[in-house]
Amino acid sequence: MLDDNTVFTSISTFSGGGIGDLGIEWGQQLPVLSTCELLPDRAALIRHNFPDTRVFVGDIWSLKDDIIHNAQAKLQGKHPWLFVMSPPCQGMSSNGAGRISRSIKEGKRSKEDVRNRLILPGLDIVEELLPDWLIIENVPRMENTIIRNEHDEPENILDLVGRRLIPKGYILRATVIDFAKLGVPHQRKRLITIGTRLPEFQYKLFQFPIYSKDPTILHPPYSHLAERNPSPISLREAIGHLPMLDSQSLLVDPADPLHCIPKWNDMHYRAMKHTPEGQTALHNNTCTHCQTINQNTDALCRECGEPLPKPLVVDTLWTCTDCGTQNKMRHKSCSCGFERTEDCPISTTHRVVKGFKTSYKRMKWDNIAGTITTNSGVISSDIKGHPEQHRVLSIRELLILSSIQSHPNTTHDWDGKYQFFMKPIDESKPSQPCTNKLIREIIGESIPPLAMSKIVAHLISLDNRFTTAKNDSA
Repeated sequence: MLDDNTVFTSISTFSGGGIGDLGIEWGQQLPVLSTCELLPDRAALIRHNFPDTRVFVGDIWSLKDDIIHNAQAKLQGKHPWLFVMSPPCQGMSSNGAGRISRSIKEGKRSKEDVRNRLILPGLDIVEELLPDWLIIENVPRMENTIIRNEHDEPENILDLVGRRLIPKGYILRATVIDFAKLGVPHQRKRLITIGTRLPEFQYKLFQFPIYSKDPTILHPPYSHLAERNPSPISLREAIGHLPMLDSQSLLVDPADPLHCIPKWNDMHYRAMKHTPEGQTALHNNTCTHCQTINQNTDALCRECGEPLPKPLVVDTLWTCTDCGTQNKMRHKSCSCGFERTEDCPISTTHRVVKGFKTSYKRMKWDNIAGTITTNSGVISSDIKGHPEQHRVLSIRELLILSSIQSHPNTTHDWDGKYQFFMKPIDESKPSQPCTNKLIREIIGESIPPLAMSKIVAHLISLDNRFTTAKNDSA
């Protein structure tokens, strides 16, 4: 059992909609004492799904003292077993410390994303509450991110965490984990920093370096590897059983409102209809009219002049009869000063939409699904096309791939327990359902609960107080 100074509970910050906390509270039966979330709609989701959890809403800079005081009161001065921090990743960059340092010394602040510094109030909370275990989750490039620390000096984030917490008795290790290797049905690489102040780890691990290329003793061992069984879960294994949908003729499964997709326009539909599995519509170079093979930059067939089945932009232009310049229709005068008249020739041009090689691209059935993002409903975003059906992935498919819901070959302790309903602060008012757009955003920005459950389960196994209690009861 735990010692008299620790309570088996968790505190979550930067909590999103609380999806990662599913793996903590329902996956490992570790109660979430409090959460903190800036956005009211995300906080309302937590309020609906975790009715016994204190939900702090707003800026963590102004709320950190309230979080500390709430924990101290609820825990009667004892320490929480776990503290989880997932600060926003959009602002992470790898700007050099030298450039930032020069800007500060010269009185010029280089452009700085304020979200990068949100780890600072999180560390303030850790220093006050001294949890036995700490998890910091963020994007891989956090390893190289330089921020302005509490002394207004540039510092690498991991160095900052070590400087602040090692004197408090913590051992820290950080490594990049691909959650697909933990059984999550999509690729999602994150830097997972784990800290503990249990004294036995002071003897098992050196203080430095904090970052490790490979997982350490503090990180869960991989369960799904390509060279052994089970291997990472393919898209076919995860969602291949679901009914067919179509982005123009069948947007929702009549038997499942969450198996739904957005509608495509005619251009997107035609382009993706002719896109093979694993390929991008930007490379649809074969003319559907005369079968001539064209180049990637061609919008029209070089042989017959028909539009190619690609994402195209169609521009209507008028030609200045004075200087011959072509102008867009919204411009009533030419750059030479000529005013458009009814005699000016009108023409139509086609050009290929600008995009990366992963834009307008289909996934592959027998590969691992790519990273789920907040733009999962947008086909022009990174690899969002269904392998064979003319659509993006449905919300139901995203729930499975994110491990909020299990796939046919597994089960989760939290299956069916999370609802996309938002509970208002006024308890007398009923919860309201989320929009489909918000659901996609929440899934895309959240840590998969299966990954969080396995990380926490590993920490429990490392904590010899649990092991001793089990042995004593055997």
